[in-house]
Amino acid sequence: MFEPSFKKGLLAVLVLCFLVQSVLVYTDHVDLELSAKAIEGRRLYHESACQVCHQLWGQGGFLGPDLTNAASRVDETRLVSLLTVGSGQMPALSFNPRQIDQMNAFLKEIDRRDIGGGELRMGDPSTGTNVQEAFESAIIDLVPPTGTAAGFETFRTGMCKSCHFPFQTSIVGAPDLSTTGERLSETELIEVLTSGRPEAGMPPPVPELSTGQIDDLISYFFWLNANRAELEGDTHARQEDRTVNWRSLPWWEYR
Repeated sequence: MFEPSFKKGLLAVLVLCFLVQSVLVYTDHVDLELSAKAIEGRRLYHESACQVCHQLWGQGGFLGPDLTNAASRVDETRLVSLLTVGSGQMPALSFNPRQIDQMNAFLKEIDRRDIGGGELRMGDPSTGTNVQEAFESAIIDLVPPTGTAAGFETFRTGMCKSCHFPFQTSIVGAPDLSTTGERLSETELIEVLTSGRPEAGMPPPVPELSTGQIDDLISYFFWLNANRAELEGDTHARQEDRTVNWRSLPWWEYR
């Protein structure tokens, strides 16, 4: 069906693509040196098949959140819970304290902005402007009231943003929280923030939220809903006219 010359040309193109990819991978000048403890954590990461559901620098599965910068958003109490009893679709791994310490060391040592972020940035990686960061910057510049700001901080530093994306349903089915004020009453929000929604894949918050944190989060959700249009427009504007600097992205986990 195809002439021999066409087949040879196609094969040459494929070989060239492979060579270009190899050059990009092996000329990455990012130097990532891990401590002995972190190396053990990396071994646990692979032995436990974490990469089936999670990504590092965008490489891996898509059932769970990208863990490249997890150390910045998951406190140690939450990490212990995740690595022992699991959460939602994440199974119980029953890690012992030594294994938890090793995994914690691994996650902390790869959480470096100079070697890239977990989400592929459709923007200049040197600016750190991905969708989530643009959204958070828009909120900060709008200067929310004190209680609302505290709720935003609880949301930003917890596990919420691992599953919930700005202005869209996430890949794991978590709803857009900017419409929460329209969909749920305050009583329903208190129930969700206390007990979760296990039937919908949302586990109860761990560690448990205090009454003050719940009140602040509810204040944040209603404020977010009231200012949705302005925040969505500002978030999109912050990402306009950006191009990907591919040379700044980490292409491979191993160095």
